Amino acid sequence: MTTIPNPNYLFEFIHEQSFNTQTCVLNNISQGIPRYDEFVLIDNVDVNFIYDGYYIYNIYQQSSPANLDPAQSQGLVETGRAHVIEADSPSYEYDSPIYFNIYE
Repeated sequence: MTTIPNPNYLFEFIHEQSFNTQTCVLNNISQGIPRYDEFVLIDNVDVNFIYDGYYIYNIYQQSSPANLDPAQSQGLVETGRAHVIEADSPSYEYDSPIYFNIYE
């Protein structure tokens, strides 16, 4: 639960197998709905996920819009598990008609 006014949110993602850690600060884009906060995360822009798979995420509240160190934040707000999957690349399949010939 957020306890400071006008917080910035620090997101920390920890890959479950490699323990690779990625952090970023995201803007809350919620439209005044008090039940939840909404964020937009763009891979290779906000965070560069090196591996697909499961990540533990931690969200911290902080006053600073630039701090990327969770130890310098003002408290943990939420923790959970995220699944990062690679988008399917286009498939190059060729459809050729099948002809049946009947010989008598």
